[in-house]
Amino acid sequence: MEPSFVSSQLVDLPHSATSHLRSASRNFANASMAATPPSSIFNVPELVGLVAQYLSSHDIAQCMATCRAWTPYFEPYIWQDIELDSSYPAPKALALNRHRIRSLSVASNDFANLHTLAADLGDRVSSDLWRALDYSATLTTTGKITFPNLRILQVDYESEENASDSKKRESCLDCVLRILGQSPGLLQLAPPENILSLSHHRIAFFLCTLAHKLPCIKELDIRGEKVPLDIGLLFLQVCLNHSQLVNLHCDVGLVGQREYYTAKDFEDFNDFLKSIEDDKKAREATGKPVLGSPIKSLILPKTNEGYPPIVICTLLKSYLPNLERLHVPDISEDRDESFTRSLEEAVAQGCPKLQHLRCSWYEGDGYIEEVINSIVEGCKQWGLKSFYCEDIDDRGLGILEILLENHYNTLEEVELVNCRKVQSNDLGVLLSCKNLKRVKIQQSTSDGAAIEFQHVEFRCRDLKELQLTLHRPDIDPLHDPFGSDDEEEDEEEDEDRVYERFSSWEERKAKEAYAQIGSLSKLESLSLNGDTVVNGPKGQSHNNDLTLEHGWLQKLEGLKELKHFHMAADFWSDMGQAEVEFMDTQWPKLESIEFSCQDLEDIVEKPHWRWLKERRPYLEYRQGSM
Repeated sequence: MEPSFVSSQLVDLPHSATSHLRSASRNFANASMAATPPSSIFNVPELVGLVAQYLSSHDIAQCMATCRAWTPYFEPYIWQDIELDSSYPAPKALALNRHRIRSLSVASNDFANLHTLAADLGDRVSSDLWRALDYSATLTTTGKITFPNLRILQVDYESEENASDSKKRESCLDCVLRILGQSPGLLQLAPPENILSLSHHRIAFFLCTLAHKLPCIKELDIRGEKVPLDIGLLFLQVCLNHSQLVNLHCDVGLVGQREYYTAKDFEDFNDFLKSIEDDKKAREATGKPVLGSPIKSLILPKTNEGYPPIVICTLLKSYLPNLERLHVPDISEDRDESFTRSLEEAVAQGCPKLQHLRCSWYEGDGYIEEVINSIVEGCKQWGLKSFYCEDIDDRGLGILEILLENHYNTLEEVELVNCRKVQSNDLGVLLSCKNLKRVKIQQSTSDGAAIEFQHVEFRCRDLKELQLTLHRPDIDPLHDPFGSDDEEEDEEEDEDRVYERFSSWEERKAKEAYAQIGSLSKLESLSLNGDTVVNGPKGQSHNNDLTLEHGWLQKLEGLKELKHFHMAADFWSDMGQAEVEFMDTQWPKLESIEFSCQDLEDIVEKPHWRWLKERRPYLEYRQGSM
């Protein structure tokens, strides 16, 4: 029988917690029928854990301070999520409760607390590890694991270029390495920056630990620069052979012997391919299943000259069958004419789960567009779901055109950041994709990605996030695009007639475009920008587009789910009391308004914005980037 007080509260709990609470309540009911009833409901362990998981560290501390009887029940949970900085109040108590920590975040250069945590975990890292080839023999574990419950570790260390910092960095990293050796259940790791640029024996200790002492690791985020090429490739080999690693993000730069690849560098790449092939054959020889790497999300380290084509093609074709997310790597220019076809085939044959693509411009390497197009076409059998592109010049290369040609029916998320020479009609085709849920088109230059009013047409009725730059097309006053020129009229009359016809046409198209945006009934986030036009009709700009009297704000009344509204252009200058009352009435779920401005205070202190804030005290005004 379920206690009545539990039944009355079930409706207020998340669905995921309901089954746990019912089980705990039955235990409580059974205990109540025993000869000696419990003195507190917290004698039921399930109830304590259920309550604690919805409380912040501050709330748990308040529960402990309520009375002495509650302290032992809640104390284990206050040590689960720790954020360390130099002002942490109880370092000694922290060391005594290391076994309870589940998530540990260490602020930049917080050496004192790191040393406290790593105390008594053994001697300094042995200098002879680099010469040891048997990884499992180089690492020994004491009988008792110091961090049995640690699941997440993040250490923010930013190194400096001086001698004193070098010693501090080595000391910090020694502590981290010893903690890692005592954390067999770790799932997520973001080690200090430049961990792959240490002395050889420390790098070896880290790679040994990763390979043999962190069997459960699933997410690894590596940061740094100037990592020796052979060390970086050895690190990749260890990661590819790990049985549980799912997300590998490498924000590091690999450097060869010189500015350009030497024979030694190419030898390192060949040794890398041979090593991972030998590992595969060794697994086959022992009868173990050869399923490929479990990696699903991959950002490879950057290289100064790009990866040799054979390295990328081999990896994608033979070793990454579970890959779902890929940041397109930089590939060297040393390739034959058949490279693009080989890359497309490698993706099609070896990465059948690849659905999320991220790409960006590599400084000085304009050929990256060929690589993007080959991978995009390689995924056409099953279709991409998301595409992120940054700093790409699409002039004559057709990246967006090829993307839409092959993935029109599957795309759900598209983000174009600072992409130049993107055709407005291509953006119009993009917006017509039926399955889109998120679209962000961010413009930062005059030739960036912007869409003209006549190309705005949505067919994706499930869109939840939209960022657009609207473009008013330039007009030549000496040429009438809507009728024939009359040579008998003087030039001034000709110009006025063209402007009048253009204004009428543009007003109609603008009205239709804003009506299209307003039809997105599930939209939760909207960001609008307007580019600057020199030859617009009578100098008209976007400023009054979002007013009720002269603009089309009324067309956005259908956005009942809107929570965040961002004005990346100066739409607010012409707004007044009528416009904010419209927002209050028509956008009932609005939580924040963002202004891309220099001085937010000058804007929100105006009477109509103050009125809206009084009406909705929870409404947040934010200052966006210019």
